[in-house]
Amino acid sequence: MEELRPLLLSIAYRMLGTFGDAEDVVQEAYLRLHREPEVTSPKAFLTTVTTRLAIDQLRSARRQREEYFGPWLPEPAVDEYVDLADRAALSDSLSTAFLVVLERLTPDQRAVFLLGDVFGYSYDDLAGILGKTPANCRQLAVRARRRIADNRPRFDPSPRERDELVRRFVAAAEDGELEALVAVLTPDATFTGDGGGKGGFPRPVHGAGNVARMLIGVFGKFRQLSTEAVHVGGQPALRIHDRSNRTVAVWSFTIAEGRITAIHGIVNPEKLTHLQPSGHPDDQG
Repeated sequence: MEELRPLLLSIAYRMLGTFGDAEDVVQEAYLRLHREPEVTSPKAFLTTVTTRLAIDQLRSARRQREEYFGPWLPEPAVDEYVDLADRAALSDSLSTAFLVVLERLTPDQRAVFLLGDVFGYSYDDLAGILGKTPANCRQLAVRARRRIADNRPRFDPSPRERDELVRRFVAAAEDGELEALVAVLTPDATFTGDGGGKGGFPRPVHGAGNVARMLIGVFGKFRQLSTEAVHVGGQPALRIHDRSNRTVAVWSFTIAEGRITAIHGIVNPEKLTHLQPSGHPDDQG
């Protein structure tokens, strides 16, 4: 039954956006399974309990996020440091930009969309998991798809070109080349920083010029830090770390039509613990 843990963590993380909460939910699902010796399908039982617990947790978390200082972003699932089930097939659904869009859905809509459209569960399966009718689940799926249709990030298809663009971005930011930096951004580019009151920016920065000037200021102020090119959900990102290799930020990029449209920067240390040398991310399951 332990072989199901990566799948359950994948579902719970996509639902909740935090590894600690996802692990707690999955652990509770296993505890409940051990208390139910008559279960005939452990996978169905564990998936159902994990999903329902995640829905309950998400409803509670949303109330807490209303009091969160500044923008709230999910913890970054850095491909090179975090191993989740079906990475290659489902990587886009782990991108920060995609998880941010999912925040627009109700907990039930999010569960139906993820289990149905991402993990391939049928409406009959979803009905059993959520305790609803297949027709109810179909309605939830339709509403979810409508809500995200206009906001779902569109990614450039070439990984090599995306990575090269981020390399040019870093070079321009480090050298303080404003025009070169503006050139790799779309005119309506945004930077959203999640510091949780411990750093970052209290509100998003809009517009290529404003974003570029802000970024040059950041790179100039923190020259003692280093950047490592990584990926989050298959999309280019930067892991920013100090001389002791401690992760101090992760910036995820959304790239479309050859330019950067959005940057999501996470500097809240509580959301970076799974990327620190003392707690190797392989321990995440």
